[in-house]
Amino acid sequence: MARVLAERHLASGHTAWVAMSEITDGDMAISDLKAREKSIQEVSQSLVEHNAGLAIPSSQHWSFLTQVHGFENIEVKENESVLGLEGDALFTTQEKKVLTIQVADCVPLALTSDCGAIAVIHAGWKGLLNGVIENASEALQKKFPGDQSAVIGPHIGPCCYEYGRKDLDSFIEIFGASVAGVTDASADSLDLMAIVRVVLKERGIELSYRDDSCTSCDSKFWSYRSSGTQKRQSLVAWVEKN
Repeated sequence: MARVLAERHLASGHTAWVAMSEITDGDMAISDLKAREKSIQEVSQSLVEHNAGLAIPSSQHWSFLTQVHGFENIEVKENESVLGLEGDALFTTQEKKVLTIQVADCVPLALTSDCGAIAVIHAGWKGLLNGVIENASEALQKKFPGDQSAVIGPHIGPCCYEYGRKDLDSFIEIFGASVAGVTDASADSLDLMAIVRVVLKERGIELSYRDDSCTSCDSKFWSYRSSGTQKRQSLVAWVEKN
């Protein structure tokens, strides 16, 4: 069931909410609007049932991207939502605009800014190489200056993310030795979270919360790596005035 990962009280007088859906909440990758509406209702109901007093913005205020493993970020402005534009990060200062990222192994990440802005980021290995976190952080800082902190949702862990040695070495050259891991079967693996930590440290972003659940190990989540599924869970985030 969907659950709140973080409730951040910002210096601007806003509260930022970051939550994560699970398999029981339905497929959040679907393009069929009627089916997506049902999944949104499932996520909203689950969050409200387990967080007394929490009010979830209605579905017309939810934004979705066509994710392409790149670095483009898109601002959600007043009186609009984003429905299917290509990109891998969304950001906004608008209250009660729900930003979403869909994942089934990649790292789902939310940035909160003390000025009252938020961003959500889809960070797989391609996006991490392309600087998707750095680009989203810079866009947020340029338009809405303020200290930033990060919330990380469930993603595939080094226990399951086997990676060829040659390709792994290229990541080590860029991000350092900490990104090399070992699977439960004693094979070389890539540690996506280690890469994220390196990037956050370089950007001076506080890591305020992380969920270390492995999507490949944990049956609560879909995993493309383990099953080839096209279904996705979703990280959702929004801000509201206190």
